[in-house]
Order: sequence, then structure tokens, then C-alpha cells
Amino acid sequence: MKDRGATIHAQEKSGSRFPRLGHLPELDGIRGIAALMVFFHHLCATNLDIAPWTNPVVRDLYWLGGFGDIGVDVFFVLSGFLITAILIRDRDNPDYYRDFYWKRALRILPLYALCALGILFFIPDSHRFVLLCVFFIANFANVFHVTAVGGFWSLAVEEQFYLVWPTVVRRRSVATLRHWAFAIICCVIGLRYIFAFFGHHNYWHTYLCCDALAIGAMLACMLERCQREGVGLKARKGTLLTMAGTGLLLVGVCSLIPTDPRHIAFFTATGATAITFCCAAFVGTAVAYSGHPALFWLRSHVLTFFGLISYAFYMFHLFVLDAYDHFHGRLRPDDLTGYFMRIAVVLVITVVLTLISRYALELPIMSLRKYVLNRPTKPAVAESL
Repeated sequence: MKDRGATIHAQEKSGSRFPRLGHLPELDGIRGIAALMVFFHHLCATNLDIAPWTNPVVRDLYWLGGFGDIGVDVFFVLSGFLITAILIRDRDNPDYYRDFYWKRALRILPLYALCALGILFFIPDSHRFVLLCVFFIANFANVFHVTAVGGFWSLAVEEQFYLVWPTVVRRRSVATLRHWAFAIICCVIGLRYIFAFFGHHNYWHTYLCCDALAIGAMLACMLERCQREGVGLKARKGTLLTMAGTGLLLVGVCSLIPTDPRHIAFFTATGATAITFCCAAFVGTAVAYSGHPALFWLRSHVLTFFGLISYAFYMFHLFVLDAYDHFHGRLRPDDLTGYFMRIAVVLVITVVLTLISRYALELPIMSLRKYVLNRPTKPAVAESL
């Protein structure tokens, strides 16, 4: 396999080497949108019993918040794109695996371990779930009849994917990678419908949701090919439009599927596929047209701020919400002041904790890269959650 890999790399070196992706503020903005979507999903929808509420504002926010879990799909597409771009760029590095996994460990593990220890010490009978977190299989908690806590499931999906994907990137040509990514997308979509036939529509399991990571990887392969040809990703605007059109078409199909118990699984399977394609088109367009005046809003200070702190923000907000509800008590129906106070207090405390984590834990830990990597690198802006 080593000789095969060397041959592949020699063939692809005939074009330009895949350059460093650099800082794309639009991707920070997209990450910020994703983090805020998940935040409002939990604050306005999943952690609120809407039945006794009559206020139209709260009910409208509940409806909008129901779409907030799309933020996780955005994270997956971004992660697939950015990590694959980094892997393609670095695959000639003799310390390819060592550097990749050190970077992942320094980025993910300190905060991950802190949150897992917090669960272990402050949530009774949580030791079984923490054990699943240790092995990055928190997304299979339901299989082990364990109650899941926090956002560990999405990190488990990513880490499982990245146990395998670096080897694929290392040993296959970029053209083959693109085919592999497309095959993964098709297989996952097919599996979702097979599971839907049996009434299953829980997409925490990696084999039912990693199409978002794969389609992000496919975007990275498209970008590499464009750069070898001396053009930008906007040269593939037809593909991006096809992705967007496919996603919107599937959204239309969803509107025709009844949401009764017999059909809800097919509705959810179709919706998940629609979201994957729409998110990919969104991310691809932001990369292709980075710097364009029409994307000024993605470069706003607010969105890029939340993008830069998105990992800790994502990990902390549910714990802060649970603590607020525990000490303050559940909201009384139609208590509009209490409703907005809850959102504001949880948001402020989460941001404060996130900034403390960033400057006291995450950045100091990531500064250790210069001691363990093959060559010193700055903490990449283009990194996943």
C-alpha cells in the first residue's frame, strides 16, 4: 500500500500542491449561525413544554426553534470539508497520522474531558454514560439503555468518522476520494430509508448521519481539483446549484409526506437528506464566493465571534440551561418576562464560561502544538467543532 500511495501522490504532484485553506471569515460566520441555531433549538423548543402556552410570540419561536437542530448538520458539513482539506494538504507529511491525531486531541480532548468530569461529579448515576464518552460512542447510548447528556453524541460521530477517513485520504487519489465520499452519501441515504421502513428515525448513529461529513469531504475534493486547475470553487457553481436544487426539491417532497405515525420516519429520512444537500450548497457557496459583498453578513463581528467560540459554546449551553431550570424552577405558562429572561441569562452565562474556557484552557493547550507537531503550526481557523 505504501508504494501505491507514493504513486498516487506522484501523479497528483503534476498539478499544484493543495494550498493552506487560510482564514475564511464566512466559515466562522456559518459556524456561528450553527451554534446559535442549536442554542435556540434547546432554549425555545426541546426544553420547553409548549402545550400550556398561548402567547403567539413564544409559539412562533417554538416553531422556528424546531429547525435549530439543522445546526448540527452544518457543523458536520463544515467538519467534513475542513478536515478533509487539511488531510489532503498534509498527506505528504511523514508524520501525517501523528500530527493529525495530536491536533485533534489538543483541540477536542481538554474541554471534552472537563465536561465529562462535570457530568460524572454533578449528575447522579451518570458513570455509564461517561464511560461511553471515554470511548467516543456516546451516540449509541440508546443501544446500551443509557440516558445521553449534552452534545457528546455529535462529537462521537465525528471522531468515529475520523478513525477511518485519514487512512482513506492518505492512500487514495483525490478523484477516488470524491467517489468514496459520493458512495458514502448514497449508502447513508439508502440506509435511512431502509430504517424508515421499520419505523426508525433516530439519526444519532454514525451510519445514518455521516453523509453530511462525506458531502463536506466531497466539497474539499472539488476545491482541490479546482485549485490544481488554477481556478476557484466558483468554477463548480453548476454542482453547487445542483446540490441546492436537490435539497429544495426534497424539501418540497417533504411537504407532501404526511406526518402521521405511519409516515413520520419517511418524512424524517427525506428531510435529513434535504438538509444535507442544502447545508453543503450553503458551505460551498460561502467558500466559492468568499469576500463577495453579498456575503458581508457572514463576516459580521457577531457571527464570527460565535463561530470562534462555537465548540465550548456548544458544549456548555445545555449544562447552563439545566442548572438555570434547576435553581430557578420551570417557567410558568405565558410568563413572557421569565421566558426572555431565561434566554438572556443562559446566553450570557454560557458566553462568559466559554470565554474563560477559551483563554484559560483551549488556547493554552493548543499552544502546545509547537512541541508535538512535525512542524509548528498556528491554531487553524479552518477547524471543525
